[in-house]
Amino acid sequence: MDRKKKKQAAIKSAANVEQVRKALKERFMDRIKKIITLIGGPELLAKFPPIFIYHLYEVRYPVLKAKAAPGSEMSKTRIVQFNKLMYQLMEGIDIELDNGNTIPLTWYLSEGLTLIDCVGEIDVAVDPDLSDLKTHFLPYLHDSKTHRELQDGLVNLVTHTCRLLADYNDQIYSADLSMTPYFARFNPQNDIIIHPFKPEKHQIMVKDSFRSAIRLSWASPDQVMEYFNVKPSLLGFKTAGLDIPLPLYITIHALDRLRERINITPGIMHEILLLTFLQNKIPHRWSGNESQVDFCIADQKVGYFAVKLHGDKLVVRTFLFLTNNDTFEGEKLSRLLNINKIDKEYLAIDTLPAFNSYHIDQNEKLSKLFKDAGCGSLLGLGYLQEFTANQVKDKDPESILQYLADAPYFNRQLQTDTPYEHDGLSID
Repeated sequence: MDRKKKKQAAIKSAANVEQVRKALKERFMDRIKKIITLIGGPELLAKFPPIFIYHLYEVRYPVLKAKAAPGSEMSKTRIVQFNKLMYQLMEGIDIELDNGNTIPLTWYLSEGLTLIDCVGEIDVAVDPDLSDLKTHFLPYLHDSKTHRELQDGLVNLVTHTCRLLADYNDQIYSADLSMTPYFARFNPQNDIIIHPFKPEKHQIMVKDSFRSAIRLSWASPDQVMEYFNVKPSLLGFKTAGLDIPLPLYITIHALDRLRERINITPGIMHEILLLTFLQNKIPHRWSGNESQVDFCIADQKVGYFAVKLHGDKLVVRTFLFLTNNDTFEGEKLSRLLNINKIDKEYLAIDTLPAFNSYHIDQNEKLSKLFKDAGCGSLLGLGYLQEFTANQVKDKDPESILQYLADAPYFNRQLQTDTPYEHDGLSID
């Protein structure tokens, strides 16, 4: 490119930049006026000195964005993903004003707070004419209930973003909002600092071999990795000595089974895993020499964590879906239908995504079957399909009925209307 063409390109580029800046300023001014009108109507807007509104653009808060903590190992791709997800979560969220009007959260976090904080600095002793104007903004200043609720809501939203991106196999995240202007008024930066933590992998002895495992932990609001211990007695273990809390490890094998058999957003699964073992009473079923701990999503049981005691450690060795063999419900299902593990795999009822793809809750015969087997809790989890990492195409529930046409359970149903019984126990 010759010198003349380069100069023309530079002029065109500068003009484009200036055009963008002009458009952004116009949008800012337009939103400021709309926010003032939503708060106090056209009458309030008329009371604002034009020079006051004009200078707001010069002191505006920048757009809220996430940045990796200095020196941390967090990829640029992940930061971009964090920001996109955070703003997706903000879509459709409004801040309700005292008069019932609403302002989009994204407006409130930028133009809204710029306006509110600047109005809050007005000295009515110097300019008494602005006293009435400032009164309209008192419910939204930094010491107001509305602002405290905004802070809480923003923390929850960012924490949820951290949760959705967390993965024990990769990184866990903690966010620091303390230097955003929502907490540090007039701070010129509007950055959320993200602290990533990589869970430490350990080699622990299980039976006669070493297994890769991580210790139960999570990133705390104080930006440190917090580790948790569990009393063996809460899981049904009998200890000869003191019942002291022991570190809990989960094998990579167990995490893999959890991913394969539940397969929703990893951060959601892994946080529920943590919370499962932090309960004052941990629901479990004793099975021979191990504890099967209930794993619930939205209070609905979906399976069990199989936990064993190895010396001074509790180890989650695997995860069992509710219909799998070696669970109480899975074994009952096998007896009712006279099927084995291979049959369950063929029917694709051994993982949650595949189970949901049948929409069994809409089929009367199959719904009764799974309720009778103790798997009724799975029927109300169809909504989790949208959180499934790898979508499964819908299947025809009639294909299950055709495959199981000669099963004892259905033959019994044809012969009698009485509840099916097994080993003398009614399973209505």
